[in-house]
Amino acid sequence: MLRRPLLGGLFGQGEFELATQPTISNGLHAVRFLVIQPRAGRVLAIAESKTEALAGARRVLRATHAANDEPRWVQPRLWSDAELSVVAAEPPPRPVSRRRREVFVRSGGCCHYCGTPQRIDGAWHVEHQLPRALGGTDEALNLVAACERCNLQKSDRTALEFLCAQGSRR
Repeated sequence: MLRRPLLGGLFGQGEFELATQPTISNGLHAVRFLVIQPRAGRVLAIAESKTEALAGARRVLRATHAANDEPRWVQPRLWSDAELSVVAAEPPPRPVSRRRREVFVRSGGCCHYCGTPQRIDGAWHVEHQLPRALGGTDEALNLVAACERCNLQKSDRTALEFLCAQGSRR
């Protein structure tokens, strides 16, 4: 984008700039003209010709200046600061697959081994009662919800071996 300052009249002493932006119009290379206020981050006018862009910017500036030369026009905001802080504070919900949801519901929302309540979008694991290393499958009957701690401690043992080992430690 090429830019050059606009001087004099309503445009002041270089506060506004005429910018050109390459574009494609009707399948051909073309140029769009923009009158911008770089410090404020505002675009006053966009047109296919330089004269139309300057005329549009003059209309905006004349309409927005009060008798004391104070600008009345303020570029609208999409969201208020309060709305932006709420949006930034809440992370988007993590999508939960249908299979993971089914395992969670079948396990009653708790770890199959220790009974600790889990959140559906939490860090629990889908656990194989008969591990894949021992020939276990991904069928629904072989899958349960397990907290991270229990799943990592179980490792490649069967559910029965793990529960027996846990019972002997207590």
